[in-house]
Amino acid sequence: MISYKVRSISLLNLVNDINKGLLIPDAYFQRNLVWRETHKKDFIKTILLGFPFPEIFISKGKIDVEKMSTVSCIVDGQQRTDAIKTFISNEFDVDGSYYKDLTEEEKSSFLKYEIAVIELDLENDDLRVKEIFQRINRTSNSLTIIEKLASEYSTSEYMLVAKLLTDQIELTKSDNSFKEDPNIPDSFYEWAKKQKISKSTKLFTSKAIFSITEISKKNNLMYILNIMSTVIGGMYRRNDKVVNFLDDFSLDFRDKTNLIKNIENVAEVFSKLKLKSKSYWNNKANFFSLFIALYSSIESNINININILSDNLELFESNLPEDYRLAATEGVNNTSERLLRHSYLMDIIKKSQ
Repeated sequence: MISYKVRSISLLNLVNDINKGLLIPDAYFQRNLVWRETHKKDFIKTILLGFPFPEIFISKGKIDVEKMSTVSCIVDGQQRTDAIKTFISNEFDVDGSYYKDLTEEEKSSFLKYEIAVIELDLENDDLRVKEIFQRINRTSNSLTIIEKLASEYSTSEYMLVAKLLTDQIELTKSDNSFKEDPNIPDSFYEWAKKQKISKSTKLFTSKAIFSITEISKKNNLMYILNIMSTVIGGMYRRNDKVVNFLDDFSLDFRDKTNLIKNIENVAEVFSKLKLKSKSYWNNKANFFSLFIALYSSIESNINININILSDNLELFESNLPEDYRLAATEGVNNTSERLLRHSYLMDIIKKSQ
């Protein structure tokens, strides 16, 4: 039985605790910030009207007996606390008024607003903290599949490699920030710091392929997981093999160094192709298939002439076979469609030596 207590905290004290580093709003198990401005405005208006909103969950954390302080983590309430902070920073208005435009009385009422808090008597690295977060959001439509997987498999070495490739992990470990799962072994950080991934991270965070919203919702993380799973296990439907590999390579992903090397080599080919932002090959289905085909070719030591490949891709695009066009627009994540696109692209690459 987890002990907890229900209390309230003034909005002012909540913000001050965050600013002082005594309350971590974006711990490792959290999703990225996804609230749009309209959601923030609606939430802040709730406070300005003096209406209540659901409790914020906080893990109490461990007492630092030397510093005589405690660092706590927000378990549920990250989007709301961010809305509060950004409103105070005058980053958006509510009904035409920024925080700076409020009267002294309105500011005072806003800062005195009492926020209901459920404080869990748990240390921040307790595995039950992550489980509580997952259970709170399990029946909610607010979290996507990949956001739930990123939290559930936060220490899986397979997931960590994917996060590394999409620039979603901080490699400078801090005992008190809880930006990353404290249960991630030091050996992974040591390995990760040695990897050359600059072209890969640039590619998998490219706005030409992923929108800002897609990146904030970790769509590019699921995308790279599917690329990794395909080059390891072959073609499959949608995301079917991802969870299997997250489980299989949870503790030890032995081929990670070779995988990273090959992915970086493919990313280098893409950088040399110099595709335009609205290129046909930046379409997610086409990019996926071209990446897999290039990975297979590099793994097979096929010597690719970039200029010839660029010309052949342009020629292919100008005269698309009907079956490829359909496979790139309908049922794009089905096994058969992926195999068909792969066959065409492997043929193009073989003619580009």
